[in-house]
Amino acid sequence: MFRPLPLVRLLSTLLISGSLLGAVAAYAADAQSGWPKEIRIGYQKGNSLVILKSSGDLEKILGSHGVTVKWYEFPFGPPMVEAINAGDIDLGFVGSTPPVFAQAGSAPDIRYVGYTAAYAENYGIVVPKTSTARSVRDLKGKRIAVARGSAGQYLLLKALEKNGLKPEDVSFAYLQYSEARLALERGDVAAWVVPDPRLADIEASSGARVLISASGLPANYGFYIAPRKFAVDYPAVLRATLKEIDQTEQYARKHLEDTAKFLEKDTGVKQQVWRQVLSRQPWGVSFPLTPQVIAAQQEVADTFYRYQLLPKPVRVGDAIVDIN
Repeated sequence: MFRPLPLVRLLSTLLISGSLLGAVAAYAADAQSGWPKEIRIGYQKGNSLVILKSSGDLEKILGSHGVTVKWYEFPFGPPMVEAINAGDIDLGFVGSTPPVFAQAGSAPDIRYVGYTAAYAENYGIVVPKTSTARSVRDLKGKRIAVARGSAGQYLLLKALEKNGLKPEDVSFAYLQYSEARLALERGDVAAWVVPDPRLADIEASSGARVLISASGLPANYGFYIAPRKFAVDYPAVLRATLKEIDQTEQYARKHLEDTAKFLEKDTGVKQQVWRQVLSRQPWGVSFPLTPQVIAAQQEVADTFYRYQLLPKPVRVGDAIVDIN
């Protein structure tokens, strides 16, 4: 089974580089800020958290501070946001839009604590292989499948803007992923806004073509979020956790074949599809949010408000906790 870089190897590396004393000192400093008895982490299938969960490495690192790790699986982002806002879990990973909707009223207690690299070739607008469309402009008057309130909806709005179109120039078909795929294959919609691994899967299975990917649109990030009180009270455990997630991603990036095998077992998606996904996956977890990331996320909020998809304007900066 695939396992990310174990703690023993990390410690060996530190010893060789002569930095072990510095690492111990850093952990000692963290201890002064307090550690919780447990951290409850929400995750979804097919991402870095699943790999980290299987390795047991986070349990070893946090166990040295008396912290128990508990894992809770969620089918998608919005229920995870609700659980975080209710204080039922302490950390989760979501796309750009759930925090915006949360801040606008549905779950105002959530806080941004970290972020991932922006979407690139791993999110796009696809059309069937036989489609005559060659650009987003060619979708005028057509139905486009997209998940309501998703990062894909933001990308679609920006793709329309880039091509001189307005939302009313197309018809939004709000469908979940399984429904959207069937609709595209039946010809009920002309295009579908979809992320990996579903994007890579439909490309491989049907020859679907990408009209435009996220790399050609304004930056759109994924975020690690936590309840306000937990983020303020326990920054040390969040730092340690996010650092370990980043290390897991860096190890996965260097061992794509093993990672693809592991994810095939976890999700049922074929290994060759995961190879394509991983080859274009933006890697890395960082904190705190930079001005560039905050500005990009503010544009997400402003865009949704401008198109009357949010009940009120929000200021992203009000929902950020610097855990450094």
